[in-house]
Amino acid sequence: MSGLKAQTILKPVDVSELGFTLIHEHLLTRPPRILAERDVSIQPYEDTVLDSVERAVQELRLFAQVGGKTLVETTPITYGRDIAGLAEIARRIPEVNIIASTGFYLAETFDEKWRKADIKEIAELMRKEITEGADNTPYKVGVIKAATGLFRIHPLEEKVLKAAAIAHRETGAPIQVHTTYGTMGDEVADILIKEGVDPKKIAILHLDTNLDKWCIRKVLERGVYASFDRLARVRHYIPDEWKLKFLDELVKEGFEDQLMISMDAGRRIYWKSYGGGPGFEYIPKTIVARLRDMGWDDKLIEKIFVKNPADFLGFIE
Repeated sequence: MSGLKAQTILKPVDVSELGFTLIHEHLLTRPPRILAERDVSIQPYEDTVLDSVERAVQELRLFAQVGGKTLVETTPITYGRDIAGLAEIARRIPEVNIIASTGFYLAETFDEKWRKADIKEIAELMRKEITEGADNTPYKVGVIKAATGLFRIHPLEEKVLKAAAIAHRETGAPIQVHTTYGTMGDEVADILIKEGVDPKKIAILHLDTNLDKWCIRKVLERGVYASFDRLARVRHYIPDEWKLKFLDELVKEGFEDQLMISMDAGRRIYWKSYGGGPGFEYIPKTIVARLRDMGWDDKLIEKIFVKNPADFLGFIE
């Protein structure tokens, strides 16, 4: 593992100290209501509002108790990000590294200010949040976030992708991109790579919501990371069994260096501290046990949950 550091919200941390990592999660969110009006998947709206520092700390304690060490909080500016709240959570539970994000969600969430901002303005905001601090605080972010829609990349979303590329070139920070139902991953990778982004600093999210081998292989063949991060969605999505078998196939095809796993538990219904479940302990406790039952050894599990995230997140010399 390299000597690079990742930027947690409180301080840079050597990547060797990141340990077991959930690469794509949410702790504090307040999405714009317009999403609930236009997307039935956002209903009920109240379920998508995560506004309790105390409950987040409770949830992270469960994660830490089963070996969890790092969580990447990927709530962007236009989804109700709370930098000061994340810093408070990090102080309350220092045994877990929290990495915050800069960036933007889908075009529908842009207000007039961000619709009018040009690529250079957005890139400069990202750069400052990475190197100086976000929201007029000293707390820095360690990941850039972008998003694309269902079978489309809106001009506003393309603007953010190009701004993210500039911020990456200036800082080295990694980029995560939300894909709606796993679509447009190849096109996203194409834009970012053409804009000069290191493929090893690109993670395409939510590809497990569309288990299309041809599409996912095209993404992986570009050298970027594929994130399977919609586990525990038994009510709405593909069963975990299918996803884990699909991952196993990708490992056998030689892509183990490019795979990461998370849960994207951005709803109250998934948190034990809100009375739901299975909670942030689900991946290190239950999914890892299932992967062992499938024949994954310690080396492969460490590759997916420790080494790959560390290689992706490290960018500070």
